Amino acid sequence: MGIFDDLLEAAKRGDEDEVRKIVNQHPELLHQRDEHGATVLHHAAFAGHRAIAEFLVHQGAEINARDAEFGATPAGWAIEYLREMGGFLAIELDDLAFAIGRGDAIWVARLLRRFPWLHKASSSAGTPFSQLAEQTGDPQITRLFRSTEHPSE
Repeated sequence: MGIFDDLLEAAKRGDEDEVRKIVNQHPELLHQRDEHGATVLHHAAFAGHRAIAEFLVHQGAEINARDAEFGATPAGWAIEYLREMGGFLAIELDDLAFAIGRGDAIWVARLLRRFPWLHKASSSAGTPFSQLAEQTGDPQITRLFRSTEHPSE
């Protein structure tokens, strides 16, 4: 294993002292990428190690670096485990409600493609998005919620 691999492993397990030691000796590693195009900040964020993430950013890690596989930033990695359970950012929920309310089938389709679990989510008022879609009377939007392409339970 090389020094970059040592840094990644220290970040994943939350060993702040080891991360600091390696970065102080090899600051260029802040910008190195793994086989998926992810930085050490991606891995620290995914593992939920806030102190390490803050240290890395203060040392010059690019906070909005995108990985090569999904184009995801460290912030995206930080919430990935919640997404896997169906979690969303409030703005994503609000954007879908807005698109449905405007009758914008293109944006509704885009959001549902990007976040398939939105099929099962509800608005901030607690109304299921599928019900909001029905209420629009727009057959194109309603059809998007009847699609069998959304995740199964």
